[in-house]
Amino acid sequence: MLRLPMIVVLALMAMATVAQDAVPVRVAPLSTLALQPTRTAPATVVSNSDVDISAEIAARVVEFPLRVGDVADKGAVIVRLDCRDYELELDRARADLDVLQARLELARRRLERARELAARQSLAVEILDEREAERTVLAAEIAGNRARIAQATVAISRCTITSPFRALLRERGAPPGQYAQAGDVVARVIDVDDLELSAEVQLADVPAVTDSAELVFVTGDERYPVRLRVAVAAIDTETRSQELRLVFPAARPLNGSAGQLSWTDTRPHVPGMALIRRGDDLGLFLVVDGHARFVSVPAAQAGRASPVALPADSLIVVEGHYGLTDGQAVRLLAD
Repeated sequence: MLRLPMIVVLALMAMATVAQDAVPVRVAPLSTLALQPTRTAPATVVSNSDVDISAEIAARVVEFPLRVGDVADKGAVIVRLDCRDYELELDRARADLDVLQARLELARRRLERARELAARQSLAVEILDEREAERTVLAAEIAGNRARIAQATVAISRCTITSPFRALLRERGAPPGQYAQAGDVVARVIDVDDLELSAEVQLADVPAVTDSAELVFVTGDERYPVRLRVAVAAIDTETRSQELRLVFPAARPLNGSAGQLSWTDTRPHVPGMALIRRGDDLGLFLVVDGHARFVSVPAAQAGRASPVALPADSLIVVEGHYGLTDGQAVRLLAD
């Protein structure tokens, strides 16, 4: 009978013990296990221009051709104010200007004659100074009157309030017959063309949205392609989310439409069933050289497919991982 050296016998016994202590696990390579889940975040269509339109002059409202819900083209009349007082003021200012210009012409002629007489020493210097002062005063009064005319003209232009853009009328602030003071809100309007999507996205998902080639706003049965414009540089500390602003390249829904921003996360994700908690960390087990190695997944959420940054051929434990410890010997179960 063949007798083995004692050292060989001890080695075989150790190998048998290791094999007997190895935990049976089932694994799958990341390349076949990885998911690319569809994610969503709450989103609402908002207008970049939600404007209170105020009266710039004090006058009575005489016409308000729009009703709440009407859409007005850019430049369309929203409100007409009673302009008669300002038109009368303009007429008075123009009449005063005519009088002043006639008086100025007379003052110029009197000044010319005074200069001629003064040159022949037939007129006192004081009278010449008076004639020059008279002309200067009248010229200043004419300049002031022209300013009155310009001011009245501007006021008249403000008697008709027009839409600054294609706008939806939200509220009539001053119906016909009401007297509006300068600064009073007469209408509240929304720009119906300058619409964007505001989405509140969890911080862990922002990189996936930024990298996604296909973003869609879903509201009811409608789907609208959107494109990321900017991630607002502020974080909601309570919800740990960030506002993203997205634009509509083609069709747009109605302002205020609520729904979901949807995107496909192209990063490789492991399914939630592969994740397990060890201490304060949530992660997964890999099999490396016959041993289990725990790898923390910082962005992981319990029970949810989570992104990982691992090689595609990584062997991930999908069965038998609940009792594993880091560094423990394992043996692979056949499929």
